[in-house]
Amino acid sequence: MVVARFVCRFPNKHWEGRWGLATFLDAIAKQSAYIDGLSVDEIELEDDWKTLILRTTLEPAGSLVDALNSAAMRVRSAMTQAEIALGGLTWRTEYETDEAQFCTQVLMPLLRRMGFRFVRYTHGTREYGKDFTFSELTPFAYYRHYGLQAKAGDVRGGVNAAIDEIIGQTKDAFEMPYCELGSKDARYISTFIVAISGRFTENAREKIVRKFRRASSGRSTSSTESCCWN
Repeated sequence: MVVARFVCRFPNKHWEGRWGLATFLDAIAKQSAYIDGLSVDEIELEDDWKTLILRTTLEPAGSLVDALNSAAMRVRSAMTQAEIALGGLTWRTEYETDEAQFCTQVLMPLLRRMGFRFVRYTHGTREYGKDFTFSELTPFAYYRHYGLQAKAGDVRGGVNAAIDEIIGQTKDAFEMPYCELGSKDARYISTFIVAISGRFTENAREKIVRKFRRASSGRSTSSTESCCWN
């Protein structure tokens, strides 16, 4: 196992950022707890020289350069989410075309601020249409699990449109389990959300309502839901 450490040691008197150095580093440390493979190795905010050291494991696949770039992206994600946590979110037109930015800079902080637990951005990899998985603790002391699929821009309901792909993946999203990091226990979602950074056209909405209603008519459980954010 190869471990990389990202070290920040900076004198407070030379810092010219938007927020105080200690405040910013503390926010980064808090956000790193939500990013897979990233953890705080050391933090010192009382001294004049502020210190934050983040630790991550390098992925064995690919070249060393690719592994370092991937690790650096995790750190950058923690910094971006710290900025959003401190200053709030300003909508950018890039969110309407760049799905990765929409996921990491809008949906990830939003889900955390809503109080969901185990928020994980999977990119849809091996998760059958679930770009995000997350959970909430119910009043009955058990976890309810969610899946979310994200799309950048508008979603239309024409022939062979993106909505057909989304609807086609919904059945798998409910029926195929996922595992939380560090656990082998299979988790099944009971709610599937489609979140887009544009708008659903009228025919897309109609197609969602009719096809979901028909697909759920033979289900034996009433806990399965589908909803859309835009």
